[in-house]
Amino acid sequence: MDPAERQAQQRAHADRTRTLLAAASKKARETSTLERPGISTATRTRFAIRAKPSEWLFADAGRAVIDAIFECIKDGSDRVVMTWPEPPGGAFVAACVALREARGMGHLAHASFAYWPWRDGATWAARLVLVNPSDIAAAARSAINDAHSKDWKRTDLAHNSLEMIEIRLRDLDLQMATSPGRPLSDASIIVRSPTVLETTAVFAPVTSKPAPPYGPSADKILRRVRRHTFLGERNAGLGDRFDHVGDPMKTPFALLGLPPAKRAEELARFVQSERVRTFGLDVVIVDLTRPGRSELPDQWEPRLEALLKSFDVASGRRPAALVLTEDAFTFRRATRVIKASAAVRRPRGRVYEIGAYLDHRGLLGPVAKLPSEMPAIAFQADIKDASLAPLRDRLIVLGRALREDAHAGAAVVSRTLAFLRRSASLPIGLSEAREITDILYDADDEVDSSVRAMFRPKMALGALLAVAEIAPAYSSEIRSLVEGIGSKVGEWESETPVSLKLASLLEQSAWNAASTVIAFPDRRIAETYLASDRAVRCDCTIIDHKGIADLSEAAQVRRIVVIGPGPQAIRALLTMELAPETVLLLGDAAGSALLSAELAPLGRIAAFASIAARAKAITEALRRGGTNEALDLAEAEFRIVVTDQEERIDLTQANEAYRGPVVEIRTQRGQILRYRPTSDVLLLSPGEARPFERVVAREIEAGDSILVLKNDVRELIRRAIAGSRRSLAELGLYHQAIAGIRRETPGTTVRDKARHVLRSMQAMNGSVPDSELHNITRWLSADDAPMKIDGARQPGAARDWPRFLLFMHAVGIQDALAKAYWDAAITPSRSYRAQEGHLFNQRVVQFILDPEATTAWASMRDVWQEVLEGVDAVVDVVTSNEGGRNG
Repeated sequence: MDPAERQAQQRAHADRTRTLLAAASKKARETSTLERPGISTATRTRFAIRAKPSEWLFADAGRAVIDAIFECIKDGSDRVVMTWPEPPGGAFVAACVALREARGMGHLAHASFAYWPWRDGATWAARLVLVNPSDIAAAARSAINDAHSKDWKRTDLAHNSLEMIEIRLRDLDLQMATSPGRPLSDASIIVRSPTVLETTAVFAPVTSKPAPPYGPSADKILRRVRRHTFLGERNAGLGDRFDHVGDPMKTPFALLGLPPAKRAEELARFVQSERVRTFGLDVVIVDLTRPGRSELPDQWEPRLEALLKSFDVASGRRPAALVLTEDAFTFRRATRVIKASAAVRRPRGRVYEIGAYLDHRGLLGPVAKLPSEMPAIAFQADIKDASLAPLRDRLIVLGRALREDAHAGAAVVSRTLAFLRRSASLPIGLSEAREITDILYDADDEVDSSVRAMFRPKMALGALLAVAEIAPAYSSEIRSLVEGIGSKVGEWESETPVSLKLASLLEQSAWNAASTVIAFPDRRIAETYLASDRAVRCDCTIIDHKGIADLSEAAQVRRIVVIGPGPQAIRALLTMELAPETVLLLGDAAGSALLSAELAPLGRIAAFASIAARAKAITEALRRGGTNEALDLAEAEFRIVVTDQEERIDLTQANEAYRGPVVEIRTQRGQILRYRPTSDVLLLSPGEARPFERVVAREIEAGDSILVLKNDVRELIRRAIAGSRRSLAELGLYHQAIAGIRRETPGTTVRDKARHVLRSMQAMNGSVPDSELHNITRWLSADDAPMKIDGARQPGAARDWPRFLLFMHAVGIQDALAKAYWDAAITPSRSYRAQEGHLFNQRVVQFILDPEATTAWASMRDVWQEVLEGVDAVVDVVTSNEGGRNG
């Protein structure tokens, strides 16, 4: 047989094989998940978050994600979804919501979903989302009354039990929840609605091989509702029905956890479990959002490959994978793995890339739509000082090596890269910036000292030098890098690459005008620039990157200068309806690190088609302006996978060092929190009147769910407290009092008045030094403190209570009033600082439980959801008296 005939036969055989496989796949698809025919009424399900239990929302914001899950079930093809610009709140919630909609809308008669990678904290976000009980009951009633139910209800599944449980949820109302006869000791706990977790039959994987891969979960079905309402009483007659719905072989809708195994063989017992063999596996939700990757190694691709390979041994048709991501880097890496897996399958699999535009965090709320057409913007880029490239490259190589060794120094390298980028993009020289921050941020705590460190290379590079001591294998390279960075940054004492360009721009009247907006990367840098001599001659509007999204047509903006462009600024520029004549991206070679990679998928995904032209324009402007795309991608990918996890949070200190007993709480996510025994702790409430309740630290037990005040949560709350009406009002009263004190104090100038107060203080306490004159001058001028960009103001008071009280006595203020000023005005405006952790903790508890929080947080989009995501489970509590060592 000649080669041509052999090739023809091979092609014919391949065609027949593909046809047979396609037919088999279609048959499997038709039998694996049965659509409910002839359903009379579809019920849309509403959801709410625990912080706002009466604000019911449809899951329309995440419609693209939910629809993609159903499309995976229909055609068996894999899909990779990227949400942009906001995160989806985790894929576990998406899986639960999709199962709920599958039942309520009649899309599926029964279903088996899987979630990967399973971890202990996977279910946390789902505990904070409520489901409307009336909608659940309506869907159950529809299923019961469906005339065609015998056609789609399988007799080996507990449809009737599920329907009887769910239809009883219509009885959940305020009257029943507060009835004195219900089996509950605390009548203040109000339960009106179940959470999305307790209305989903979730089965965690059992890794012990002698045991079945999935065990019963009846105790978790409506756990909170059964405990705090009549639904769990014996007279309700639902005991056996809960057992049926919590049985992996009987429940109609199941969500199965899959562990993040290293090899496909380790997953075989799960994808070949009795549930999957009997009913098939419809879709696997792959969670590659930041929470989902939290317990995966940095190089997670081999584990994803093992998961995809395990699908080959699944019973029935191969389940489709829905991969959910929230950043371009993870999206790109996941797409690469999914496409490689599809390429080797026979027949070759198809992979869809999906975009989901989210203008706020999470899947709930109205759908956000980009305008079909966005006005064009002329982008320019000026990326300065490409000589930084060798230093950046060496830092990336060092950081990757430390990361591969699982060394904590990788996070320090990431912060050093940020310092290098920030320093080169300063709008003024380092010397002037130091002088200004020494005045604006003069306290001895971690917040003010960190601001001052931004402009002091030796302070910023000290942490990198410390890594050299604990990682001797990298000591030589680290010391060489520190020397090189110090030398480079030393050239920027008077001018930085960006400050020179900005000064040149502002010499032109067309740019130095009220119609020009200058956006700085950080509010602290913006405040530093506003306090400089250069700002006196600047007629432009000064904002930070967060303010770009708030610009409107009323501002009549013609030009925007974005200093040190980053993802937040680029996202705002891509989506804003405002169309200025020119946008100038002004930065250094290290300033565009996250941009190119983020822009790349936006140009090819259909959901983002309306901003594709802007994304392309920015990419081209960056390329023309001198960006190093290959190096930018390398730096961005390194920094995105390095997490700077805060493991130990000390909330015992306040003013002077605390030396008493300490309650140390260890949480499921690995945090260690230190409290005083009488410190307030925010415990997640089982009721819905408010998300949290106050308990003292010594009463916390293992198994409790508490709010963990991690650094990101602390910053959110700090901003909320600083901008709250109550805090600003109390601080305003103190500043009015200071203005009156200054008027009444003898002396011609403020400094003369300060000398008079100093003499009075020294008469009361001879240890007060003459050098205190500078501080007293500042304290007497506290009412002149400028308003910050975030709405807060510096209190302009002494750092500690003894000095503040002595000052108050010297100006004639009695103890009671001085204490009122300290507690109500001074402490709230600065109590987020580490050395005052105890005071901050107490203030946070007061603020969250106080009605003022509702008003103050209303303008902070999704802040409640982000705070609620900081809830963690307690695994261990130890009380110790450290005998002064904790001071």
